[in-house]
Amino acid sequence: SIDWDGLKNNVSFYAKSKARGFLVLGSNGENKSLDEDEKLKILETVLQCKAPHQKVIVACFVETTRQALRFINKVESMEIDYFNLLPPFYFRSRMTDEVLAGYFTECADGSLKPILLYNAPKFSGVTLSLELVVKLSGHRNIAGIKDSASSGIEKFIEAVPDDFVVIAGSINFMFPALLSGVVGGVISMANYFPDLTQELYLLGKEKNIGEGEKLHLRLSNLNKKISGAYGVAGVKAAMDLMGLVGGLPRKPLLGLKEEQKEKLRKDLKEAGLLKGDNK
Repeated sequence: SIDWDGLKNNVSFYAKSKARGFLVLGSNGENKSLDEDEKLKILETVLQCKAPHQKVIVACFVETTRQALRFINKVESMEIDYFNLLPPFYFRSRMTDEVLAGYFTECADGSLKPILLYNAPKFSGVTLSLELVVKLSGHRNIAGIKDSASSGIEKFIEAVPDDFVVIAGSINFMFPALLSGVVGGVISMANYFPDLTQELYLLGKEKNIGEGEKLHLRLSNLNKKISGAYGVAGVKAAMDLMGLVGGLPRKPLLGLKEEQKEKLRKDLKEAGLLKGDNK
């Protein structure tokens, strides 16, 4: 079950951090493992506990236009800023540019809040083509794209209009992407290092290549040992070690074994990021 007090404590901690906002119900928020009532309560909790200046992006990962619009219309009156839409993917071989253009366009037409596309082929098996993204960038209610693909973010930056935002979806390439023109990042490491990831963001925006490259390498190497090695369970374990409430992922996903937790603790200590007696 969801630790509601833990969630409130986490969000209250982030509210006092340097984090600029939240992506709620995303991949590391275990979107696909939650029922709708849980999703709504999680969103309400975040909105109640966040700082007034922090933005809120709400993820929507569903298989039909009808499902997406139903969810969008249910929460769009809340104090949120954007929806982040993953393309449907169960029938991935049928997800042509024509089908996807229709999906995103209908969702954007039916939403009071702007839409951010989500390119995450690692999770969905569907890659949003450059041609599709350029076409959709002209829609009045499609504001940008979050790109979590391992390569190719520069092509989006170069091809889309200046008012269409591109957001990095991984710490592994956020810094070089910031140097190329992305506006920010939505990254799993911010769940346990909100201030440190914000520091990297600022170094990128300032084009401070010397200091930024050092921190980028430090964090991206560590990320490969956490999210890269263990996925959601690794992120949750790192949160626990940093004094937050991570807990266990929902089954069938498994939490880290004791030896894996110990290795993670050692990796954080060696990186100089685990201080005191954090358990």
